[in-house]
Amino acid sequence: PSEQKMQHHSFPRTAPSYTHASITSSKKVTMSLHSDSYNEHLLYARRLGDLSPSPLIPTADENPQEAPAPAPFSSTGADSNNTSNAGLSPSPILENDEETFIQKYLSLLITALLALSLIGLVFVLIPYNAVHAAKNDRYNEMLYWTSGAFVLIAVPVSVHGIIKHLVNYYMPQVQKYVIRILFMVPIFSIQAWFSLCFHSAAEYIRAFRELYEAFVLSSFVYYIIELLGGEEQLSQKLRTKDPKHGRHGFLLKWCGAWQMGRPFMMNCKYGVLQYVLIKIIATVVVIVLQSLGKFNSGSWGWDSAYTYIAIIMNF
Repeated sequence: PSEQKMQHHSFPRTAPSYTHASITSSKKVTMSLHSDSYNEHLLYARRLGDLSPSPLIPTADENPQEAPAPAPFSSTGADSNNTSNAGLSPSPILENDEETFIQKYLSLLITALLALSLIGLVFVLIPYNAVHAAKNDRYNEMLYWTSGAFVLIAVPVSVHGIIKHLVNYYMPQVQKYVIRILFMVPIFSIQAWFSLCFHSAAEYIRAFRELYEAFVLSSFVYYIIELLGGEEQLSQKLRTKDPKHGRHGFLLKWCGAWQMGRPFMMNCKYGVLQYVLIKIIATVVVIVLQSLGKFNSGSWGWDSAYTYIAIIMNF
């Protein structure tokens, strides 16, 4: 019985034999996999290049592995080639390449014209008007022209960065916060220029900037969280940190120690969102007091609303 048991558990001494049918089936599976991969790349290329189906490009239903073999060379090959080429129409791929070439250089030409116009406006026309206004003692007008030059420099640069992110929108969970932050440059610069041009409405214009600043502040916090791997991964990283990082300083001992991990992250988020809420409320209060004529920006005193709002916002 022991010998039979050993024979039962022993490995075969002869190598396994592969039949022709199994080899053929494996080749067919491999060819089908290559065909599926080829079709996926083809569809992706069409979507990027907006290519229309043409006789030169096989469709998704065709298998490139089963394409007919080229005809053997013969003495009449030249005549047959001439005959076959006579009935072919111009390739859509070449036409598409020509259109892409024209669009590319046309876009470059338009960009160059816009750049030259902007350079001429910023470095020639605006300085000339500013100097002319200063010679005639119109200093407010000189200030408008000078600040407008910097706005025309800052806005196109920031808009170019925003467009680049939108065109290459490959990480939406992170890039959406970057775009919100980049919008600060055009919004703040235009707001500052409008405040100079319309000085009586400067506080109302500044209120819009304050609201967007609160929005960007919350976006920046979420941007940092996404860069650190998201809330779950960040919580796991914080659990490994020393608990001393959750203790507050002398002036904020009453806040207690924050537990490292998810509670620490949530308390940081609550603190930022609390500031955003207070900033929105303070902005609304400023608008109301400004409309009633009881708000003087920069005026410090016990009877000034600006003093109390500034202390609350900075604390």
